[in-house]
Amino acid sequence: MPELDVTVVHVIPESVFSNTYHGSYKDTISRVRFLQERVEDYRQIRVPEDEPAAVMRELVEIRSPRFLIEYSLLPRITAAIRERHPDAFIAVRSHNIEPFQHLDNHGWWSKRGPLWNAYACSRLFRHDLVAKRNASEIWSISDWETAAYWDRLPGRAECRWLPYHCPAHLVNDDPTEHSQRTRIVCLPTASKNRKSWDLVTRFIRLAEHLKQNGRSRYEFVITGDLQDWGLPASDSVSYTGMIDDLCGFMNSVNSVALLSPLGFGFKTTIGDAIANNASVLIHPKLARRCPPMIKNAFVSIDTEMLGDPAVIFDQIDRVEGHAKLDRQLRAMNNDVLQGLLPGSPRSVMTQGVIATNERT
Repeated sequence: MPELDVTVVHVIPESVFSNTYHGSYKDTISRVRFLQERVEDYRQIRVPEDEPAAVMRELVEIRSPRFLIEYSLLPRITAAIRERHPDAFIAVRSHNIEPFQHLDNHGWWSKRGPLWNAYACSRLFRHDLVAKRNASEIWSISDWETAAYWDRLPGRAECRWLPYHCPAHLVNDDPTEHSQRTRIVCLPTASKNRKSWDLVTRFIRLAEHLKQNGRSRYEFVITGDLQDWGLPASDSVSYTGMIDDLCGFMNSVNSVALLSPLGFGFKTTIGDAIANNASVLIHPKLARRCPPMIKNAFVSIDTEMLGDPAVIFDQIDRVEGHAKLDRQLRAMNNDVLQGLLPGSPRSVMTQGVIATNERT
């Protein structure tokens, strides 16, 4: 039977839109644009907090909804939608393994202490359990996290890898040849925490080590407003402050450095680098959790065991840009998103399974 009057409801935390350079915004905006272009009845609900009442009011007159909920941090809304629409297709986007990400950001011995961290992690884990129990599908940002975490949680939801791809407004239409670019950059988040500090200080350590070799044609650059961080002084790096034109800036970047082993999910700066034909200097532990298809764009570097600068420069010089991988990631992303569209056999099949489960 053909589906009539299908509405796609997109539930998004308001905080996603607070910083257009933040990973959550870049990740979400590509789905917003995909759905706006393809769905006749697309409804977006922005929520300031995990409060179901406001969402439920928006759903009163919708007869055949399908839902995309951004992130597992909205467990009450997710459960309320499932209770109101027991047969509906509900996809939940996962951006990180949230309990582990929390620990990597703050460590056990943060100012609030280990008991607070244990409580915070247990709450985040419960959120993920609610999502797995109530969603039709979990759309994880990482294939590694799908296999290592989401597939192992109890619950009905099928788990799929929904790759991140760089939004179109950050991709340069006329890229400079990769070999002609001279910047190696670190693009930290604006928030100073355990993970971002480790990312920046390891980059400074790499720059100082490589500057021992006088032949370097590269400039080592750190972006963002970090003046209050209290970073160690170094003549080996330069600071740009906030970048107004990130797309134009990326066209001068040879390599993006992600040298900290901390953090989960898929670093959106990896996708942005690949889309803009830049390579990625990456910690081996982080590289192991990335999709095999993109590893040709990587140079693995552990700043705890740095070797001959000439050898490292040779590795950097050998890696080429891989912008074509962005097109592959985009196609894979769109294929998963098709599950929300009217007539998708996947969402119809999932609804049937959920309805059966509810009755048994």
